[in-house]
Amino acid sequence: MILAALAFAGACFFLLAPWQFGRNAERSAQNAAITAALTAPAAPALDLMSTTAPPPQSSLWRVVTAAGTFDPSRQVLVRLRQDSAGRPISEVVLPFRLTSGETLLVDRGSVSFLDVSNGVPIPDVPVGEVTITGRVQADQLDPSNRPPTRSNGQVQVTEISAGMIDEAFGAQPAETFVDGFVQLTEQSPGVLTPIEVPQTDSGPFLSYALQWEVFGAVALIGLGVFIVREFRDPRTDEAADTTGAAAASPEEPHSVPAPQPVPAPQPVPAGRDRRRRSRDGFDRSQLWDDEDRP
Repeated sequence: MILAALAFAGACFFLLAPWQFGRNAERSAQNAAITAALTAPAAPALDLMSTTAPPPQSSLWRVVTAAGTFDPSRQVLVRLRQDSAGRPISEVVLPFRLTSGETLLVDRGSVSFLDVSNGVPIPDVPVGEVTITGRVQADQLDPSNRPPTRSNGQVQVTEISAGMIDEAFGAQPAETFVDGFVQLTEQSPGVLTPIEVPQTDSGPFLSYALQWEVFGAVALIGLGVFIVREFRDPRTDEAADTTGAAAASPEEPHSVPAPQPVPAPQPVPAGRDRRRRSRDGFDRSQLWDDEDRP
């Protein structure tokens, strides 16, 4: 029991609680970065993104602007997604050719998975040069590397990356993609249902960490209480033998208490007996007998 209690307390103090403290620190840093990015002024996309490296952590969720033209011929649906309410959706992604020559992936937002299954057409993007506004995101890769598929005339993929666009439609000559992509904001041309910004709540990680520390302390306190009780009130072998003998002695007959004599009933006068019966049984025929009449 001592080893089990010490092992449990050690796991609480040195494994489980630090793990939750780490998750709380990560969530706090992420919330601070999102808040700072959302409140920062919009910047040109190529100031925060490049063709040679993913966007830095400090640039994620920053609002950027870009001028160019949409390429609807290479539009794809990103499946296996859901909105904040848990409903299945598909995100609509397509290339956006910048006026500077690079190609930027653009997430137009989401459409209902039910509409996709029923073949509801997706609204077209604006034609010609436009200026879009969106939030910077890093590539979202599929760990399973599932290939693109076609359904209802739409190309469906499971990740958002330039490599997936090239795999679905083939690489274009002399085309350079910007690393990462942008999610269009509500006011941007070509937007559908915008992708929601993640909530910046702290989550339950700090409370979980404190709970694990409390559990470890309770285990140590309980172990100490049991040890003190063993020293103060030890259980001797003689007491154990006596208790066991008294609990189980099949050879000794059980003593049966002698029956107590029942006292004989005392005679009661007839008049008193009648009156008592009349009160107990409410026999009205005996209320006016000879003995009670004046």
